[in-house]
Amino acid sequence: MSNINTGTEIGHALVKSSVWGTATQAGAGRGIELTGQTLSHTIESIPDNSLGRPHLTGADKGNTKVEGALDSNARYADLLGLALVAGSSPAPVASGTITYTHTITPADSVDGLYATFIEKRKSYTLESELKPTGFTLYGEAGRAMNLRLAVLGFDLVEDSSVNTTSTFANVTIPDTGNRLLFADSVVRMNVASGAALGSGDVIYPNRIEFSYKRSLRGLYTGQYTVTRGQVTTGRIDEPVNAGPAIVTLRLNFPSNSDALLLTDFKADVAKKIDLVFTGRQIESGFNRKLSLEIPDARITSMTVFDSSRGRLIQSAQFTSAIPASPPSGMSAITTPWRIKVTNANSASYLA
Repeated sequence: MSNINTGTEIGHALVKSSVWGTATQAGAGRGIELTGQTLSHTIESIPDNSLGRPHLTGADKGNTKVEGALDSNARYADLLGLALVAGSSPAPVASGTITYTHTITPADSVDGLYATFIEKRKSYTLESELKPTGFTLYGEAGRAMNLRLAVLGFDLVEDSSVNTTSTFANVTIPDTGNRLLFADSVVRMNVASGAALGSGDVIYPNRIEFSYKRSLRGLYTGQYTVTRGQVTTGRIDEPVNAGPAIVTLRLNFPSNSDALLLTDFKADVAKKIDLVFTGRQIESGFNRKLSLEIPDARITSMTVFDSSRGRLIQSAQFTSAIPASPPSGMSAITTPWRIKVTNANSASYLA
């Protein structure tokens, strides 16, 4: 039974790479902590279905595909995957002596942005070149926030010469603590045309789910075929834009006390919303912080239903677009969302 994996025998790393289909070796500071991964590796089967055959006499291997998600607790430091999805994460601004503020925004294109993902198992590694296609930040009252990174992959390699069990020994995790907790959040909302968000605009949802999904597609061009033994299979080229991205926010409220959101839903009133998480201190006067700003949020669905205990529960879903002009309190924002993160990392996530 010694070959059965346990949680302590699994490790993960994610490192930005520079050539699609060519793995980059992970080292110090590239470790990540996952709560799970759902990567699915399939190779198409091409049956010989010639007429006149009562049974199939064989099938050949076709194109290969990797897709799925990487799940983790959301952390103030572990932002490479999110930055790859967004496409814009310039050098941070120094806020204190060892404190830096990063700004992450969705770029028009994420061409050339991808990463090598490694899962170290008991006696071997799995390696895949991944293109993050979207993320979901979600959580509920009394829990830690979670981050799900949706990905498309190039291949799944179990005999890599780049990332091995030996090279993985060099992988370290930059911060094993400092998670985003729902209890550390403040959510504010008012009309987009109103004054800057303030203490009077605080609302109290008990579940938050923000999702950003790009429409990316990779094609089989024959450029990235691979031969294993006597079998040749095709792999996708780098996925690129195939349609507009989708931005959604869902807020669930444990009680319903007025009809304001329903009225605004019918009138298509634009809202501005921010979610601010404040963590532990980095240095005197500076704490870890993550703020998500949404400048033009429109309600797309509103539901009020009766819980089993007779309490009215309210759920609102929003979509977000580029604002016609930056609303008050969200200076220079020209994208459907913006994330600002204060942590101790002095380097750009996309450097």
